[in-house]
Amino acid sequence: MKTAESVLAVCVLGLACFIGGQTMGSQHSPLHSEAAGAIETGRAARSKTRNPDREPQQSLAPHSADGETVVASPNISSERSLEPHELRARLNESTAGTYIDDLLTARDSALTRWPDRLSRPLRVWVSDAKSLAGWNADFMPAVRDAFDTWVQAGVPVHFTFVLDSSSADVHVGFIERFGQGISGKTIWSRDARWWLVSSDITLGLAHPTGGVVSAPQMRAIALHEVGHLLGLDHSHDLDNIMSARIRVRDITEADRATMRLLYSVPAGSLK
Repeated sequence: MKTAESVLAVCVLGLACFIGGQTMGSQHSPLHSEAAGAIETGRAARSKTRNPDREPQQSLAPHSADGETVVASPNISSERSLEPHELRARLNESTAGTYIDDLLTARDSALTRWPDRLSRPLRVWVSDAKSLAGWNADFMPAVRDAFDTWVQAGVPVHFTFVLDSSSADVHVGFIERFGQGISGKTIWSRDARWWLVSSDITLGLAHPTGGVVSAPQMRAIALHEVGHLLGLDHSHDLDNIMSARIRVRDITEADRATMRLLYSVPAGSLK
């Protein structure tokens, strides 16, 4: 009888240790978010009047956020935070001309961004996809220009391009065509206080419905995806690069204003 009790005690102790180990392990996994979208030929786009910012032949169809995998996570960033009421008050001072409310709706009343990275740029590795069908040598400078365009918009995050993928904070890769009818995907990870810690972007070389992507279209897709990488979500205004259905070639003043407002306050939840 004593032997059976001893075995039972050992089993219970082992189970407790296993559960404790699983809990401790999960505390080091950042939270993740994913966004994806597609390119399609849009009749509405063709009916628009051509202007320098607008692409009338193609529209980049919706990027739909797939949500976050909620797991325990440490506070990786040492950046300061604000109480929800303080954060709300700061935002209310400068919402005009932005779509910050769209971000708050999409992110459950939270703002996610990188810590300021002016003196310590984010390291970006861009894959060489010469072996893939549809590859265009102009894609590399188009993608790099997308990163630089956001820097020029005033975001306090700089980028440096590296050759070693293992040292990168951000990875950009290419795929011939997405099987699920999308043309670009951004996945980022954040800590428990909503500060971003890493990100991956994947870009399709061909439209889901057929035909290769042009270099200007690749730049537009990359602009949208880098916007996601930096913490933006979708705008309801079709004139913005962060619209779920992109019909423009460049970022707008509303895109700039929203990014500047996002980076004028710490990351965090308004709840």
